[in-house]
Amino acid sequence: MKRKMISCASALFFLAVFNCKRDKPDPECRDASCCNPYLYDYVEYIADEPVALTGLPYSFRFTRKFPTKRREHYWSYTARVCEKSIYKLAGFPVTYGGNKKPDSFPYRVSGKLLDWNREKLADSPILSFYIDKIEKIK
Repeated sequence: MKRKMISCASALFFLAVFNCKRDKPDPECRDASCCNPYLYDYVEYIADEPVALTGLPYSFRFTRKFPTKRREHYWSYTARVCEKSIYKLAGFPVTYGGNKKPDSFPYRVSGKLLDWNREKLADSPILSFYIDKIEKIK
């Protein structure tokens, strides 16, 4: 009986130490798990930013430069949408075509901005955006 108690206690100890919660993705996406942690690094959270939606592959065109904490010439007006959040674009038509200028920025988004962490041909960001919230501006 005493051995069963010791083995049960040790099993509970190991379950507490090596639980599954440790492997769950970070809800704030600071580890880039919301997009692809092997290819991207978390940059910043963007809240209620006006955007235009471009066609396939889906991306956003911002009204200002990102990342906001940038060094000289290291910024972009666009970010592609992470695959894990594309489903949130259902019901939102494309508003920006390749050669024409955007008439307006009809959507407002909040989410996580990520930057490509692999080698680049030029010293400029390759941004991705995970959508937490998207809404049409009235």
